[in-house]
Amino acid sequence: MRVSTATRPGLGHAPTTARFGSWGKSLRQSRAAYLLLLPFLIHFLVVVAYPFLYSIYLSFFEAGLNEAPKFVGLRNFSQLLRDAEFHQALRNTFYFTIFVVIGDAILPLALALVMNTNLRARAFFRTAFFLPVITSWVVVSIIWSLLFARQGIINNLLHDIGLPAQPFLSDGTQAMWIIIVLSVWKNLGYYMVIYLAGLQGISQDLYDAAAVDGCNRLRSIWHIALPGLRPVIYFVVSISLINSMQLFTQPFIMTNGGPLNSTLSIVQLLYRKAFVELQFGYGSAIATMLLLLLVVLSLLNKKANDWVTA
Repeated sequence: MRVSTATRPGLGHAPTTARFGSWGKSLRQSRAAYLLLLPFLIHFLVVVAYPFLYSIYLSFFEAGLNEAPKFVGLRNFSQLLRDAEFHQALRNTFYFTIFVVIGDAILPLALALVMNTNLRARAFFRTAFFLPVITSWVVVSIIWSLLFARQGIINNLLHDIGLPAQPFLSDGTQAMWIIIVLSVWKNLGYYMVIYLAGLQGISQDLYDAAAVDGCNRLRSIWHIALPGLRPVIYFVVSISLINSMQLFTQPFIMTNGGPLNSTLSIVQLLYRKAFVELQFGYGSAIATMLLLLLVVLSLLNKKANDWVTA
């Protein structure tokens, strides 16, 4: 009687053993690569992964500086949902994010379309627009704070031309819009370079064929450039969305969240609760809530992109 391979002694584990043997051989062959990656992996586990996971864990505890963490379940999150300060920070962050994402998606694209032509002194303009990107957020925020101070350069110019001085950073609406404009301006060159790279990947033959068919510049942009840039636009919107939701440095330096919390962001509230008031559990709950918001917004952005490209 013929015995099947499934019932033969010792043969049932042969595929598994072969897989492990193949994996071990591959590991031995790539040993040098893994050794070179080891410092990064250690850094990632110690500096990124462990604090990230511990923050989520700590969000279910009441924890202070000189007290042992005490498990409270979802109490931090229920308190967060009733916290008027968190609601204000959430509204401010969404308001900021909406306009910054729109600005980051449109203005650098328009600039990239101009820089992609045979413009005189094109290299100079590209460099000039990219310079703010390599400048520290702290330095840029301090400079703009000085520009828009009550006795700053902008108010002095308004006085010279006979216009009344403006409160700027002392007014909630004006302060938020100054931070929005600063944020769009700071990243203008960065997203411009990304769009330029996408434009360089579109074949010139498509533009030549469109010109033969009588398409002008605007129609070529609408029917060729924009469809070709859809993956790039999705990338720019995704990166801008994630960065905007993590707003911190600009309001922290320029207004400290004021006046009357009108520029307070979620991350700045997290900083206040965790590192000023030393409510580590509550601060971790804010961080976890921000993580959930980013995941939801990223999924919605992907769904919107899939719907547009369908």
